[in-house]
Amino acid sequence: MANTVHVAAAIIYNNDKIFVVQRAEGSMTGRWEFPGGKVEEGETAEQACRREIKEELGIDLQTMWFMDTVTYDYEDFTLSMDCFVAPLPKGQTPTLNVHICSDSKWLGRADLMSVDWLPADITLAQNLGQYWSDLFMIQDEF
Repeated sequence: MANTVHVAAAIIYNNDKIFVVQRAEGSMTGRWEFPGGKVEEGETAEQACRREIKEELGIDLQTMWFMDTVTYDYEDFTLSMDCFVAPLPKGQTPTLNVHICSDSKWLGRADLMSVDWLPADITLAQNLGQYWSDLFMIQDEF
């Protein structure tokens, strides 16, 4: 049985777009994903998501809510990814602070499938497109 890697990812939303990053290293170099990283021992997925986004992008996520857990079987491990939706906090801008990511962009609903997603992120991106209004209209209430 493959090793399971538990990660947390943020779907950061601002002005009707979501923030995605491109991998700079590893077997999936050049593919796109939602920012985040491994859940460390002793922390919750939500804590890991906040920590990883602070380290990778310099953003202090404030409001966030759980959306889904994605499980994907890669060749040499199983990924368990807890996904959280979070509006971009006012006055903050994502900055790529680590070498893991080579590029970033904001995608609108119509652009979701225009990037070469990591396999685990494809279904998540498709679901975002389907439920876009339900997921992101809540931000307008803040």
